Parts: sequence; C-alpha cells; structure tokens
Amino acid sequence: FLRIRRPPRSTLFPYTTLFRSTQEEWGGKEGCTEILNLTVPEKVQSIHENYFAVGSDVVETNTFGANEIVLAEYDLQGRTIEINRIAAQITRRAVEKYQHIKPRFVAGSMGPGTKLISLGQTDFDTMYHSYFALAQGLIKGGVDLFIIETCQDVLQIKTCLLAVQDAMKQNDVRLPVIVSVTVETTGTLLIGSEMGAVLTALAPLEIDVLGMNCATGPDHMRPYIKQICRQFPGPVIVQPNAGLPQNVDGEMVYTLSVEDYVDTLVSFVSEQGVQIVGGCCGTTPDYISALREKIESIELKKRNPQMHWSVSSLFSAQTLRQDPAPFFVGERANTNGSKIFREYLLAEDWDGIVNVARQQQKTGAHGLDVCVAYTGRDEVADIKEAVRRIVTRVDLPLFIDSTDINVLEVALKLIGGRAVINSINLEDGEERAHKICALAKRYGAALIALTIDETGMAHKVEK
Repeated sequence: FLRIRRPPRSTLFPYTTLFRSTQEEWGGKEGCTEILNLTVPEKVQSIHENYFAVGSDVVETNTFGANEIVLAEYDLQGRTIEINRIAAQITRRAVEKYQHIKPRFVAGSMGPGTKLISLGQTDFDTMYHSYFALAQGLIKGGVDLFIIETCQDVLQIKTCLLAVQDAMKQNDVRLPVIVSVTVETTGTLLIGSEMGAVLTALAPLEIDVLGMNCATGPDHMRPYIKQICRQFPGPVIVQPNAGLPQNVDGEMVYTLSVEDYVDTLVSFVSEQGVQIVGGCCGTTPDYISALREKIESIELKKRNPQMHWSVSSLFSAQTLRQDPAPFFVGERANTNGSKIFREYLLAEDWDGIVNVARQQQKTGAHGLDVCVAYTGRDEVADIKEAVRRIVTRVDLPLFIDSTDINVLEVALKLIGGRAVINSINLEDGEERAHKICALAKRYGAALIALTIDETGMAHKVEK
C-alpha cells in the first residue's frame, strides 16, 4: 500500500462533519458542501485539524461530491478542477501543522455522485470525464492517495478507476487507490450486486486497498468484511457510520456509542486482519480518539486470502471451474446460433431479445454469449441496445462475441460485472490480439483464446 502500509495503527476519517454557517458562506449554493472550500477555507481546515489532533493518520478532502455531474446541479461544473485543487491544498495545510509529530496524509475523496450508469441515469463517457476533472484537481492540489468511496454501482467504480489512472498517467504520478463500497441492509450494493460479484469484477483492476464504508453501523458489516478479507489480496479498510441513522425529534442522528463502535472495529483487526480503520457518518473526533487509543495494543490477525477466479453478472459471480464440470455458455442470444434471436434483432424487438437471454438462464447456463453481428446492420448500435437491457434483467455473465473492437469496447462500457471477450486468435498475426488484450485489461474482462495462428489450428500440445 505504498506510503501508508504499516501495522494496524491507521485511522481514516471522511469529511462528514459540518458547522454552523450563514447563507453568505454558502454563496447561494446551499447543499453543495464543496463550495465551502472557496468561501470559508479556514473553517474547513479547522475540521481537518480536529481529526489530526486526536491521532488520525489520514484525513479526506472535502470533495465527496466534487465531480462535474454533481457540481452541474449547482452550475459549478466549470470550476471542478479549481474546487478540487483548493480542497486538497486546504487539507495539505492541516497536514503540515501535525506532520512534525508523525507522518500524516491527504486522501482525495471521490463519492458516487447522484447518477448511476447501471440505472441509465448517465453514460460511461459522461461519468468518466466528470471524474477525470475531479482527479486532475486533486493531483494538482497535492493529495497522497485517492479514495473512491461509498460506491453503489460496480460500473461507477470501473469508470472512476479509469479516470484516476488516466489522470495519474497524464500527470506522471502513481498514487495509491482505495475503493470502498457500501452495502445496504438488503445485503447488496444499491444496484443489487452481491459481494461476490463485486470482488470478481474488481479483481483484475488496479486497486491497492479495498473495503467498506458508510451505510450500516459496524456490526452489520461483519459477513461482508469477512468475505473481503478472505479473498482480496491487498490491505482491507473499514469505515462504518456510527450506527444506522435514526429520526429523533425530527432530526437524523447516529446513536451508536463510542465504546460499541470502537469494540467492533477492534474485532475486525484482531479477528479478520483488517489493516485500516476509521469513521464515516456520525463519527466525531471522540470516536477517532477512542479508536486510536484502543488500537495501539491490538495484534493484527494474519490473513491468507485466496481468490477463486470467476466471471460475473452485475448481480452474482460464477466460478470458472464448475463442480460438476463443465462451465456452460448459452449460445441462443446469438445471430449465428438462433433463428428466433436473429428475427427479434431484425424486428428490433428488444424485449424479445431479453426473453431469449432469460430462457438461457432458466436452462442452467453459467454464462451468456451475445452476438448481434448481421450484414447491413449497425452492430455498434445493436450491441448497445441489447447489452443495456440484458445486464439489468438477466443474472448471467456476458460473453461478448464480435470481431469488431469498437463493438467490444461499447459493450464493456455497459457491463458492471466481469465479462468475457469471445475471442482472440493469431490467425492474422499478433497485432489484433494485442489490441483486444489491452482492451480486456483496461476494462477488467476475461478472454477466450483460440489456438490458431497464421498456419492453422494447433493439434499438438507443443504447438
């Protein structure tokens, strides 16, 4: 974990505490916490300092909603880079006041925004550019790491990760990246993804630290933290709320006691091997102070994580090695494999296409091959329409079957789970395979590779 990988003595606090403020301080942008970086930077800095003063190693920037999509709701999208740069600089000034005691760090906060791709509220490219501007500002302001937090949609995580990675590449820096999901009381992400699907989709991506924050209190996180610790190879982070918010006399409050909060988080360290702990909504400096004091004497449990290689839909995962074998791939949602599917495509009967895919799920397929290639039709437009509907209505990993690289990328931008590209070979040399492999790496897809080169199919092991 690069700069802050240490024994279990780290606390991380997201910016969740507000202060009494006037309408003038909000600048006519009530509800936009990020505007306070511009109007009252000294107050924002004082909040950061409160947490460093009680022992936090890392404090997050006040940029949870500072992406272009959210800021556009306040007509501030044109100031995205500026707001994030200034927010990072404010947190950096707080760091400098406490750096002499021990190393302190600035985490650039990136929240989920107000629109999700998997719900059709926005699209991949719009969200990518929204986060790219946020990441650019944080880098210019001097953050030490990124935290993509309170994630509710795996496709949003993928989009944000790519924006962060591209921004770092453009600025010639490499900073640690944390991803933190939030699980509802239903046991899934808001979009309906089980933790197994999340771990599968994120496994091939460049993530340094993975964990959970927000939503429930710490006790409800136990089964999901256990699952992450068993499978994710890197450090695990936990930042719960101070319990579930409750309505008390018309006001939303967090009622979990400091003692109960600390005891549960300490058990995550000693029993599961969680390496980074901290607070989310409702955790005042008292929580962090007590956590810091208690955690000094706790021994970190050694973890032995093991990832079972899988592919996934938006909702659930399928291991590649099935017991009993084999892994069945349904081929009816394919213009070359089903006359009725082809007729639905030609009639642009998208509900019919979804029904074919659902039938494949009912017959026990573990994955679904999707091919819409047909002479004279726009394959890019067709794959977009088909995949957009299938991903939210069929619980099967998708195998995208196309010879067109543009079609593959359009499909991958719509898939929150871990898809499979079907397929690559060396029939025309290595150049095309390199391009598709690069695409698979960027979007975290798996690949089917056919043993064919310029001279034909391999018939012996040595070939």
